[in-house]
Amino acid sequence: MSKTVEPACLVPVGKVTRTHGIRGALKIFPYGESLAAQAAGERFFLRSKNGGYCTLTLIGLRVQGRVLVCGFEEIKDVNGAQPFVGEEIFLPEDRLPPVSEGEYYHYRLIGLDIVTVDGESLGVLRKIIETGGNDVYVAEHEGREILIPAIEDVIREIDLERKRMVVDLPEGLVDA
Repeated sequence: MSKTVEPACLVPVGKVTRTHGIRGALKIFPYGESLAAQAAGERFFLRSKNGGYCTLTLIGLRVQGRVLVCGFEEIKDVNGAQPFVGEEIFLPEDRLPPVSEGEYYHYRLIGLDIVTVDGESLGVLRKIIETGGNDVYVAEHEGREILIPAIEDVIREIDLERKRMVVDLPEGLVDA
């Protein structure tokens, strides 16, 4: 079940929330749509307790509310599934579906420096909250969090090469 994989090439696509049934299926909360787009026979990677990665081969998946129930060849029963609870599941970057113009995978945005159109630093993008209407970017700046709505009127530029996002915040969004 082990295989050496370069961790820098792996992108988290979901997190195992619990086991499902006696045959060792896993309930996985997906990060976006990449996981659901995979077919039987595809290989996924999970970080193992020793710090390496193990390979799991997808048998099938189905949607159950906000999670996916996934079966893997290498997991035969609930006891074999239990050690994976709480772990993230990864795909190689080259297996992610392409995104449309102006769309970005979250992992590409995390860590960007965020500045206003006036050049004021708002910190670093640390996480993204998915809401029903639009995502919310969470910037960390001088020990506090700044919540930035991910909408076209606010996000003016994303420059992945320069690792920078330029925003035009509505008045009063950030207190002085």
